[in-house]
Amino acid sequence: MSEATHRARDPASGAVLADRLRSARTHWARLWGLLGTRRLAPGDGLWLMPCRQVHTIGMRYPIDVAFLDEGYRVVCTIDGLRPGRLSPWVACASSVLELPAGTLARTRLAAGTRVEIEGAAENGRGRRIGAMGAAACNLGLASLYVLFAAAHLAVARRTGEWATTMPIVGQEFLLVMLFLARRPSLSTSFRPSDWTLGIVGTFAPLLMRASGRAGALGGLGAPFVLCGLLLTVTGLLFLGRSIGVVAADRGIKMEGIYRVVRHPMYAGYSLSYLGYVLSYPSARNCLITAVTLVALNGRAVVEERFLARSPFYRDYLRRVPWRLVPYVY
Repeated sequence: MSEATHRARDPASGAVLADRLRSARTHWARLWGLLGTRRLAPGDGLWLMPCRQVHTIGMRYPIDVAFLDEGYRVVCTIDGLRPGRLSPWVACASSVLELPAGTLARTRLAAGTRVEIEGAAENGRGRRIGAMGAAACNLGLASLYVLFAAAHLAVARRTGEWATTMPIVGQEFLLVMLFLARRPSLSTSFRPSDWTLGIVGTFAPLLMRASGRAGALGGLGAPFVLCGLLLTVTGLLFLGRSIGVVAADRGIKMEGIYRVVRHPMYAGYSLSYLGYVLSYPSARNCLITAVTLVALNGRAVVEERFLARSPFYRDYLRRVPWRLVPYVY
C-alpha cells in the first residue's frame, strides 16, 4: 500500500469524505485491502485503483464503498458493506473508495457527484513497487515453465520420443515469453475456489510422467497431442499478453479463434492431455488427466462468471454460445 495520503471531499457541499486516504495501486495492495485492520477510524479511507469490485472477506467490520469513474465521478455507492461479502461488479468504475461505515449517509454522497481528491497524482515510488512486484510474479511463472520445458527435454533424450515432446517444449517456451510480457489485470477474483481451479488446471498436468517408450496406442495419442498443441498455440497467440492463471480481467478477447469457441486453449489442453494418456497409459496419468479436465471446465465456468459482470462480455456470451467444442459444448 502506498505511504502517500490524500484528502477526498465533495466540492459541491464541502463535506470531507476522508482526510487520511491511502492509495492501493498495486495488485497485492488491492488484494490485501483492509485485511488485518480492526477498524477504519473516522477520516481514514482506502483508495483502490484500478478497481471495479471489492470484497470484505476476512474483515471484521462493515465499510461504505463508493465507485468512481475516470473523472472521479461517483457511479455507484454501497452503504455498510458487511464482512464476508463481495460487491457487485461495476463495469464503468475505474477506482473505489473504501470509507468508514456511515460516511455516505453523513456526507450525503450520491451517484453523479464528482469527488475531489487532493494530491491524486500518481505516486512514482508506488508505481515502481507495483511494477517490481508484477515483474517478480511474471518472472516466477516464466521460470516454472522453463523448468517444465527442461524436464520434457530430459524425457525426450531418455525415451527418444522427440516428435511428441518437442511441440510441448515449444509451447512452454511460448508461455515463458507471454508471462514475461503479461499485462496487469484490472481486477482479479478473490474466491479461493477460483484460485484452486486455476492452480490445479494449470499445474496438475505437469505431474504426469512418461513411462518409457510410448505404448501400443502411442500412434493414436500423437495426433491428439499435436492437434491439441496447435489449438492451444493458436489460442495463446490471440490471447497474447492477457494470459493468466486465475480468473481476472485483462481485457476481453473476441477475435480469431475466439469467435468460434470461448476457451480454445482449454479445448487444446484437453486434447493434448488425452493424447498423452493414450501414449503413456498409467493409473497416475489417468487420474491426473481426469482431475485436470474437471478443473479446466470449472476454470472456464468461473472465468465466464467473473467476466460476465461486463455487458461487453455478456454480449460475447450470446454471440459465441460454445464453450469448448462447436455445436457440442
